[in-house]
Amino acid sequence: MIIDSHCHLDYEPLINDINQVLLNAKNNNISHLLTIGTGLDSSKKVYEIVEKYENIYGSIGIHPNSTTNNLADLNELLTIKKKSKKIIAFGETGLDYFYKRSEKKDQLYSFEKHIELAISEIVPIIVHTRDADEDTLAVIKSHHLKTKFLIHCFTGGLEFAKKLLDLGCFISFSGIITFKKSSDLRNVVKYVPIEKMLIETDSPYLSPDPFRGKSNEPANVKIVAENVALIKDISFEAVANITTRNFKNFFFNEKN
Repeated sequence: MIIDSHCHLDYEPLINDINQVLLNAKNNNISHLLTIGTGLDSSKKVYEIVEKYENIYGSIGIHPNSTTNNLADLNELLTIKKKSKKIIAFGETGLDYFYKRSEKKDQLYSFEKHIELAISEIVPIIVHTRDADEDTLAVIKSHHLKTKFLIHCFTGGLEFAKKLLDLGCFISFSGIITFKKSSDLRNVVKYVPIEKMLIETDSPYLSPDPFRGKSNEPANVKIVAENVALIKDISFEAVANITTRNFKNFFFNEKN
């Protein structure tokens, strides 16, 4: 069995055909999904989805690119979290200095607020980081002993990965590792211990080869697992079993 640790089931086209999406996942031995909120409305939809489907968990948050005009929504996330035990994390939050869609100060405030909520509710944080290595490390360093951090859809360099691992972070890889131009990222996959790794689709985005240009879906996390196995020269079964165990350990403190 495999777990897709990051997808957006409230986004089109997935939400419009969610039963087929879940059937496709089941047919590819994907046992559980973690669907991620990126704003207040998105997080409310995440709550509705996890309450309806047994094998779906949720995380709620405000995406860093959407913080500047939505800081007032942060306080409402706690209300949603307290409604469901199946909401198992806060995020995605973090820092994105690539698109510059939100002010840095607002992104940093929001990141800190998500962490504060996670600590209060004793759940982990799911982090988006792009072109913000130094500030991301500084924030995590300030809090890494109080809560757990998962760096989703990692696209950074090896030195950044090493520093994140030193802070106890888990690192998740997506279909980007299948892209022809991602040789540096594959070297990071090779380096990161499988015991600190999760896998994801980030669907409906980032379809892996050979499906680039098409809408992604959780079933394709199997392709990510296959490529991790190739890169690390271990069996597909090992990748599936260990990343599933890692998910349970990270989110539920299950050691086996």
